[in-house]
Amino acid sequence: MRSKTILLCAAAISLAAGAAEAKGWVVSPGAKVNVITPYEGADHVVWRPSPSFSVRPASRPYRFTPSDGGTTFALIDTDHFSFGPMARFQYKRKADDQLTGLREIKYAVEPGAFIDIWPTYWLRLRAEARHGFRGHKGLVGDLGADIVINRGKWSGSVGPRVGYGDTKYLDTYFGVTPLEAARSPLITRTYTPKGGIRYTGVTVAGSYNLDRNWRARFDLGYKHLNDRAGLSPVVQVAGSRDQYQGSFGVSRSFSLGL
Repeated sequence: MRSKTILLCAAAISLAAGAAEAKGWVVSPGAKVNVITPYEGADHVVWRPSPSFSVRPASRPYRFTPSDGGTTFALIDTDHFSFGPMARFQYKRKADDQLTGLREIKYAVEPGAFIDIWPTYWLRLRAEARHGFRGHKGLVGDLGADIVINRGKWSGSVGPRVGYGDTKYLDTYFGVTPLEAARSPLITRTYTPKGGIRYTGVTVAGSYNLDRNWRARFDLGYKHLNDRAGLSPVVQVAGSRDQYQGSFGVSRSFSLGL
C-alpha cells in the first residue's frame, strides 16, 4: 500500500506541475512520519512514513489548515470556500494474534470530495464524503471545525471531529459472523452493527516556517469510538475504543509557471 500511495502522490505532483506551467502554482511536496492505529479499533499504534503534497494558485497566499484531511486538491478556492476531490487510505487488517479466525481485510482506498467553509479568517468548518474500494465498499464521512491562530512564523489550530460510517463500513471492520466467532479462540460473540456515528474526537495541529520555503508541521488527534463500533467484540476483546494518531513532517514550496 505504501508504494501505491507514493505513486498516487507522484502522479498528483506531475499533474499539478503540468498545470503550473500554464497558470502558475505554488507546489509544496514533502515527507512525514505518521503514528497511527493500523486499523480502526486497534489497541496499539504503528509508525508509517508517507509523502505529503499540497498545491495552490500562486495568486493566493498560504493559509494554514490541519493536515489530518487526507490527500486533497482544491478545484475551487476562495477566501470563504474551498471544494475539490480527496482521498484517504486504510491499512490492511491481518487475521492473526488476537484477531485469529476473523476475516483479513485488504487495504482500502477512499476517494471522495471535501468542502471547507471559512465564515471568518480564524474559523474553518469542514465536511468530507468518501466511498471505499478494495478493503471495504462502504460510505464514510467526517465533520470538523477548527479555530485557527497565526502568530508570526507559528500557526496552529484545535477543533472537534465527528465520523460517520454506513452499515457496510461498520460491518466490515466491526462485525463478527457466526463462522468467525466459531473459528476465533478469543472472540466468541457475533455482532452486526448498523450505520451511524462511529467516533467523536479532537485534533490539535501546528506549523512553523523555517524560512521562506521550508515549513515544519505536526498534528495530534484523539478519537473515541461510538457504541456502534465500540461495543463490537473486535474492540471489546481485541482492541480499544480510544484511538490516537499523530504526524510530524517537513515540506518545501516551489513556485512554478510564473
